Amino acid sequence: MKNRKLIFIGLFIFLSVVIGSFIYFPKSIDTALNRIKYPFEVGEILTSQQIDENLIVVLYTNKNNNNELQNAIIQKNSIFYSVVEMNGSLNIEIPQKLDSGDLRTQVLVSWYDKSDKYVVMAVAYDEDVAAITYQNQELTPLDINGYHLFYGTGTGKYEVYELFDQEGNRLEHIKE
Repeated sequence: MKNRKLIFIGLFIFLSVVIGSFIYFPKSIDTALNRIKYPFEVGEILTSQQIDENLIVVLYTNKNNNNELQNAIIQKNSIFYSVVEMNGSLNIEIPQKLDSGDLRTQVLVSWYDKSDKYVVMAVAYDEDVAAITYQNQELTPLDINGYHLFYGTGTGKYEVYELFDQEGNRLEHIKE
């Protein structure tokens, strides 16, 4: 009789732990990101891309005012997701015709995995900027809500990025 009670109690504890794990651990990227409140709550997830076997890079905006771009590295473990790393943010604005001396873009390169692997994201403030390259790789453009955003991933040390207009002409980083 005592053995049955012990087996029942042990089985109850085991099932409670399993059910609790399924309830507690995030089963989606949204849930994993929304558990992190720093530096701000997640607004809109703009894009996600698989970068390694179990790693996903996610670009998202601020929930409160949608004017900050943030990236995070998410790891998928079997069916659960966890935030591995969150990096700096960029202010985003709708591109416009700039005055001389204004900065055309803002770029943030974030290294992860304690190596030379990186995620690069950029915001174009100048409507003339049509393409950005980093490490000789053209960044993927995202035109969302009127913002002109770019992102990419790769491996390498810090390098200066290049800007190009619609015709493929190289642009200076600061408007001339």
